[in-house]
Amino acid sequence: MPHAERSWRIETPAKTVLVVLTVLTKRATMVAVSAAALSLFTSFSADAAPSAKDRQEAQVLVGEAKKLLGAGNIEKALKKYKKANQLAPQVPVTIEIAKIQTDLGDFVQALSTLEEAVAAPAMGYHEKRAQAEAAKLRDALQLRAPKLVLEVFKPEASKVTLTIDEEESEPGEHVVNPGKHDLVAKAKGFETWRKHVQLDEGQKETVEVSMKRAGDEEGDSDGGSFAVPKWAAWTSWGFTAAAVGVGAAFGIVAIQTTNQVLADYACQEGTCPASAADDLDIAKFNGNVSTASFALGGAGLVTASVLTVLAYKKRSPSDGESADESAMIEARPLLGPGFVGVAGTF
Repeated sequence: MPHAERSWRIETPAKTVLVVLTVLTKRATMVAVSAAALSLFTSFSADAAPSAKDRQEAQVLVGEAKKLLGAGNIEKALKKYKKANQLAPQVPVTIEIAKIQTDLGDFVQALSTLEEAVAAPAMGYHEKRAQAEAAKLRDALQLRAPKLVLEVFKPEASKVTLTIDEEESEPGEHVVNPGKHDLVAKAKGFETWRKHVQLDEGQKETVEVSMKRAGDEEGDSDGGSFAVPKWAAWTSWGFTAAAVGVGAAFGIVAIQTTNQVLADYACQEGTCPASAADDLDIAKFNGNVSTASFALGGAGLVTASVLTVLAYKKRSPSDGESADESAMIEARPLLGPGFVGVAGTF
């Protein structure tokens, strides 16, 4: 019999095919992304984590550093600790580095090292304890570190380039190491300003920068007026307050003593018996001290006023400055027979 030819076909809706292709594409993309992420993570972990060889070598370096430290060779011990920390960073080793830097007087670098220890990722209980110790050491060292405050008065701060030990700095407070520091200020049209300061542990000093215009003769360039330190003005006010206080106290005692003598000795019209002489002398002494103290207080008041005016004096505007930028008080002291005063513009 002849073979009968049969035909067949399978029909699938186009929408179904599109859905299947979309699902397969998404799954393939997810697999590729996961593989890439896993590869990146594996690579990162391999780079971040020190190898067993690095950890072993770091341990040997730490042992050598301890021996050098015990022998008093601090600087070589510091190099060993640093090399060990490069191979296998550990917070306890970082703390040892900071301690040596502190012993060497490098407070600024020690603070930076301790900040690094506190910010490092803590792996386990011992690392966290070490970080807590690093935070305590940092806080204690911040109190010990000297502070240098730079204030720029002339010309305006934006025109001045400041350096501390040849490193460019900004006006404001700076943490520095104990010891001597060289301060330099430069500005166009002004002579270079220099100052040397010596700071001890825990000391804070404010330095006022006031530059002289290039070409000016010796002395202040503002027509002969001059400024005095602000602390001198405030010290004078303190002296004045103390003198007035002493005068008031002895004055009250003098009045009370006199009234008591008049009552006890039945003095008539200011006349007292000879037996009251000693008590009257005491009352007079208190009165004299009161008068002298008030006199000193009056002189202190004039002096404090003059110094305050001079401490906040006005200066002539610099090149490019407006009158408002240099607006302070200009004053000159007046000294003469029997008087002290001040004259100027306000």
